[in-house]
Amino acid sequence: MNPSQLIVKEVLHRKVGVMSTLVALVVSVAVIVSARTITVSARDEISDQMHTLGANMIILPKSTSLSGYYTADFGGEVLPERYVHMLTSSELGEEIHHVIPKLSSPYSVQGERLILTGVLPKKEHRGRPKWRSSGSKLFMADKEGKERDPEEMNGKGKHQHQMTPEAPNLSLQAKKKNKARASLENIEKGEVFLGHESARLLGKAGGDNLRIGSHDFRIVKVLEEIGSVDDLRVFIHLHQAQGILGKGRVINAIELIGCGCKQDMALLAVNIQKLLPGVKTQTITQIARTQAGTVRLMERFTFVILLVVLLVGWGLISNTMASNVLERRREIGVLMAIGASSRFIFLTFIKKAAVLGLLGGLIGFLAGTMAAKWIGPRLLELEIDPRPEMLVWTLLITMALTVIFSWLPSHRATKSDPASLFMEE
Repeated sequence: MNPSQLIVKEVLHRKVGVMSTLVALVVSVAVIVSARTITVSARDEISDQMHTLGANMIILPKSTSLSGYYTADFGGEVLPERYVHMLTSSELGEEIHHVIPKLSSPYSVQGERLILTGVLPKKEHRGRPKWRSSGSKLFMADKEGKERDPEEMNGKGKHQHQMTPEAPNLSLQAKKKNKARASLENIEKGEVFLGHESARLLGKAGGDNLRIGSHDFRIVKVLEEIGSVDDLRVFIHLHQAQGILGKGRVINAIELIGCGCKQDMALLAVNIQKLLPGVKTQTITQIARTQAGTVRLMERFTFVILLVVLLVGWGLISNTMASNVLERRREIGVLMAIGASSRFIFLTFIKKAAVLGLLGGLIGFLAGTMAAKWIGPRLLELEIDPRPEMLVWTLLITMALTVIFSWLPSHRATKSDPASLFMEE
C-alpha cells in the first residue's frame, strides 16, 4: 500500500476528523482572503474619492508658466509625444496612477475663437490609469476604464473642485450607472466633446455633427458648465488635433495624477526632469501631501488588519495540523510494528497535509471571495472586485504552511520507539 492509498483509506475511515481539519483550514483561509479583498477594494475606493482633489503634478515646457497652463497660453512651446512613453515605461511610471497627455491651442471653429484640446486615449499609451483631470474638470475612471465625473458623483449639476459630503455615499447603482458613461478619456477619432460655452457659441448639442478644419466630427457630449477656460474647450483625439494644428507628434502638457508615494514628490519631480530634457514640473503641494498621507494611512491600516488575521488564522492552522499528527501516534506505532518505514509514514503525513492545504486553500479562497462580495455592498456600501491573482498565492502559501506545520510533529513521531507509542494514553 502506497501513501496515497493510505491517505484515501484514512479519509474514508475518519471522515469527521478529516472534515474538521479541512473546515479549520477553509475558515482560516476564507477570513484572510475576505479581509484582504475588502481592504484592497476599500483602499481603491478611498483612492478614487481622494483623487477628486485634482492633479498633483504637471509637466510643462520649461518656458511655459503655470498661468499659461491654466489659460491654455503655451506660447508655441511643445514637448515630444514620445515623452509619454518614456515616462510610463520607466521606473518612475510606477509612482504615477495616471498620465494625461494633452495638446491645447486657440483655434477658430465656425468663426468662433475656441481652445482646441487633443487628448490621447489611455489605451494608446502605457501606464496604470485610474482617473484624470482636464484643467479644473475632473474625470474619474473606474476599474474597467470607464470614467465618472464629479457632477454625477455628488449629484449636482456643477462641478466641485473638492470632495463633497455626498461623494463618499454613492449608491452601488449610481456607480454602475456611471461606468456606462461616455468617456472623454476613451475618446475615439471622429468624436468631439464640447465645453459648455463652446456648445452655446456654436449652437450645437450632443449628437450633432461639427466640422473642424477639414474633418467632420460627431459631438458625443456637451460638458457641464464649470466657470473656467475649460468651458471654451473643444476636446478631440490627440492625433487629429496634431494634424489640424499642423504640429506633428507633439504635446504641450502632461498631467500626472495620483502618486504611488514610494518616494518624495520633490524627488519624483527632480527625477522626471532628469528623464525628460527640456521640461519643468509643477507640484500642487497641498493636493500631493493630502494624497500621499491618505494612501499611507490606508496602507498602514491594511497592514495591521492583515497581520492580526494572519496571526490568528495561521495559529489555528498550526494547532490543527500538529494535533492531527499527535492523534495518530498509536497508529504510527502499529504501522512501524508491521514493518512500515519511517520515511513511508513521514511522506504519508506530508502528502496528506499538502492535499488538505490544496483543498482548504481552494475552497477557502472561493468562500472568502463570496463572503467579501456579500459583505461589501450590504455592510460597507462598497463594490468588491474579486482578486483572481490571489488564488495561486493562496494555494501555494496554504500548502506550504500545512506541510511546514506537519513536518516537525511528523518527524518526531516517526523517530519514536513503537513500544513507547503503544504505552501512550
